[in-house]
Amino acid sequence: MKKLLFFSYFISYYIFLFIYAYFMDIGSLEAEYLSKSYPITLLENNFLQIFGHNNISLRLPSLLLSIASIFLYYQISKKYLKKINDVYLSTFIFSLMPGFIIASLLFNKSIYMIFLVLLFIYTFNYYRFYSYILLLLYTILNYSFISFYVALIFYSIYKKDTKFLIYSIFLLAINANYFNYDIKGYPKGHFVDIVLVYFAIFSPFVFIYFLYSLVKTFKKPTLLWFISSWGLLFSFLLSFRQKIKIDDYAPFVIVAIVFMVATFLHGYRVRLKIFRPMYRLLFGFLLTSLVLFDIILLASPYFLNKKIVTQFRYSYKISQKLKQNNINYIYCNDEKFCKKLYFYGLQKGDKFYLKFDEKQKKVSISHNNKKILDFYVSKLNKK
Repeated sequence: MKKLLFFSYFISYYIFLFIYAYFMDIGSLEAEYLSKSYPITLLENNFLQIFGHNNISLRLPSLLLSIASIFLYYQISKKYLKKINDVYLSTFIFSLMPGFIIASLLFNKSIYMIFLVLLFIYTFNYYRFYSYILLLLYTILNYSFISFYVALIFYSIYKKDTKFLIYSIFLLAINANYFNYDIKGYPKGHFVDIVLVYFAIFSPFVFIYFLYSLVKTFKKPTLLWFISSWGLLFSFLLSFRQKIKIDDYAPFVIVAIVFMVATFLHGYRVRLKIFRPMYRLLFGFLLTSLVLFDIILLASPYFLNKKIVTQFRYSYKISQKLKQNNINYIYCNDEKFCKKLYFYGLQKGDKFYLKFDEKQKKVSISHNNKKILDFYVSKLNKK
């Protein structure tokens, strides 16, 4: 019965994400990503060629990798949790992490990184030989694997595994040689910023308990613990000197949610029954705060944050409105906004000039310096 409920939840979960993705227009950062020569961009462009330039095809790779990541996390949890119900609970909580939901919905490297880390941990646990091959492949995928390889070095030192230590150092050298790490700057106040971002990824109270679980697990560290801890430590240390990109480190951190679940369940079960209600209260509080944070996160593009509304809601309907008026070649006052319109089939040209007034939510089209069309986005979205 519990297994059926578990699978029913995830079917409903991904039906919701697919529906949500359908109404979520391309964002500025996603449009910028598509113009770069990244490995994930090549994969994304293949999907777009097959399924067309629309919201679902844009986010389909992320959603599929999200499903695969859930499966891998479920399998990995079996190594750390004894009871199958505990595995269900751990996977359920992992799926509710705001950072994981964001990564599943957006086209960026975060969900790719989460999937690659989980794939490595899974192969390391079950098919050790293939994990070494993956480690070699990862060296040329992304510069953010620096903390990953440093974690492998310290893990091999902890395990006194000389061969794995040499191999890890060799891989770090390849990664460092292939990518030029940029660590510079003077001490600035970015540490608080990065903590606030982690609050958004985990939800505030859950992140605090997550840190507590990492400290508790320090006595018996595993490879996953090293990867997560070093990813977190790197992001904290570098934030003192420069503004960092959270998607370079958060994917290594969020995969260790299983330790938080294991720490809580161990603390609950070693207590006498008279003291367990306090743990139930703590669990209810953390889960409620997590769900509420998810609701706020998912509702913000539609009800709360006007800046996010501009990011993900206007571009598709504007592009359709322009096509209806036989306007197919444009240039804009905002290049980032124009890139989003290009995604939906409009092309770059110098015939029509588009001016988007974000404050008034107004779009103006000019031809030869003469205004020929005005429409308000708020009215457009009410249709």
